[in-house]
Amino acid sequence: MSRRLRSIPAAVTAIVGLSLFVVAVPPANAAPPGSDPVPVATGLNNPRQISVGPGQRLYVAEAGTADSCGPIPGAPAEFQVCGLTGSVTEVSGSDQRRVVTGLPAMNFNGEVIGTSDVDVRGNTITVLIGGLSGAAIARDALPAQYAALGTLRTGRLQSAPITGADLALAADLNAYEVANNPDGNVPPDSNAVGFTALNSKNWAVTDAGANDLLTVGTRGESTVAVFPDGPPVPNPFGPGLIAPQAVPTDVVVGPDGAYYVSQLTGFPFPTGGSTIWRVTADGQVSAYATGLTMVTSLAWRGNTLYAVQLDDANFFDGHVGSLRKITAGGSVHEAVAANLSAPYGVAIRGNSAFLTIDSVSAGDGSVIRVDLR
Repeated sequence: MSRRLRSIPAAVTAIVGLSLFVVAVPPANAAPPGSDPVPVATGLNNPRQISVGPGQRLYVAEAGTADSCGPIPGAPAEFQVCGLTGSVTEVSGSDQRRVVTGLPAMNFNGEVIGTSDVDVRGNTITVLIGGLSGAAIARDALPAQYAALGTLRTGRLQSAPITGADLALAADLNAYEVANNPDGNVPPDSNAVGFTALNSKNWAVTDAGANDLLTVGTRGESTVAVFPDGPPVPNPFGPGLIAPQAVPTDVVVGPDGAYYVSQLTGFPFPTGGSTIWRVTADGQVSAYATGLTMVTSLAWRGNTLYAVQLDDANFFDGHVGSLRKITAGGSVHEAVAANLSAPYGVAIRGNSAFLTIDSVSAGDGSVIRVDLR
């Protein structure tokens, strides 16, 4: 998420910090068909995207906390840096541990921005760290520990936790936005929040602040597509109309080899205003599914696409969202799991979907399992 999303009011954050599920004892067995979601991990700090790695282990990107924050020189006061509080948690059965710590985090009007997505292949981990949103041009004025904001980084997992310092730079999304600014908005705005691995050295990345889809890695950095603003909608706080910005949040490769990109939309977050875009390798963009709201994450299961809605209705009433089974070409999509507290990321393993919930909560974030049979 980014400046395009604006801020999450403190009252809303307090509401979504109250999980709708009991999360005290993570059970190890799969949930029976049609049952309620089952908790598998707890105590997470603003958990965002989730992925399945070797040995069927789960990996969760945690944006971090905003416990002790300070100003960003040259940026408006609402942008702050918040130390090295981001991390990645590994979930194996009923056990969980942080395998990466010391990742930089920032705060924008109460919204924690930082570690956004993770992928593990073999013992190689790739981590996407978001930021700096509308303060993108100010990164060079920050201490060196914040240089990882707005970058994709890789490293080798070990038996003991590694730190952000152990991860090498794979791509600098913030620098690309400052230098190129493909959507032309001023000032440059970068908050990369989702990626998919194309191979071991190249990735496709969605930048929610820049409103674009990029490919990065050994092939270099290039813009695949820039996503358009939505049609104007009424301003909920005053007269006139506002065209919400695109805010692409996640990217997956479909069975047909095309990219599929989820869309949150920017302020005022119109209900039913989100689209899942299909993007060809040469950048042709078309609508794959419409009528969605605040989509943050995608996952394929065979030929079926699933999507997470952070909120099913009015953003300003608190985040109660769902997991949706997407109807290709449609505008109505089945709710597989509903009444979820601020869901964000989804990963699929066999007949189960794993989702992060309470994604805007420090210490109260969780992972739940939903049966798909």
